[in-house]
Amino acid sequence: MKRALIIYGGWEGHQPATVSAYLAAQLKEVGFDVTRTPSLDVLDDVDTLFDFNLIIIHWTRGELSPERFDNISAAVAHGVGLAGIHGGLTSAFQNNKKWLWLTGGCFVAHPGGLNTTYTVKILDHQHPITQHLDDFEIQTEQYFVLMDPAIHVLADTVFAAGEHPEATNPEPIHLPVAWIKRWGRGRVFFQSLGHDLTTCQRPEVTRLTLQGFQWAAQ
Repeated sequence: MKRALIIYGGWEGHQPATVSAYLAAQLKEVGFDVTRTPSLDVLDDVDTLFDFNLIIIHWTRGELSPERFDNISAAVAHGVGLAGIHGGLTSAFQNNKKWLWLTGGCFVAHPGGLNTTYTVKILDHQHPITQHLDDFEIQTEQYFVLMDPAIHVLADTVFAAGEHPEATNPEPIHLPVAWIKRWGRGRVFFQSLGHDLTTCQRPEVTRLTLQGFQWAAQ
């Protein structure tokens, strides 16, 4: 049986306890043994991290010490998967630049807020994470991110030209919604949907998330 560790906490606006419980339930349904913890202390022991197939970080904002980063980095490089959704991964620990390198990108803004309606376009229909998924429309935050050129983008979205005057982009901008990357022997997965439980429970979002977690766990 594969083992997943979910570390949740940080800013309460992302409902970390509620959403992480939903993610745990989905993983249990496909056969994972899941441990949830509301503390970063588990990152102090690298040997403990090696016992898991997958580490899910659901922690918005916060601080990550160099020692804790080194431990999780070593675990992923060893082959433990790393995954997360929405601000729980790419808006976590933004003062730690190495964390941004490990995860593949960094949240910057969601200019239209929660009432933004946009299309998620699946780019790689052959990948296990996007199997049985077609393009879909959703109303939630549209994430503007900075990204590592090394990531492989599975799905993206378009920020229209001139929609946000302060941005001054003269042409439409395509930015990723879901991506993967490698870190040593480990797999990293991220998707940007999941501001609240209602968004996470959308069938398309649940499938994208769960298949991403399963892929990252190898």
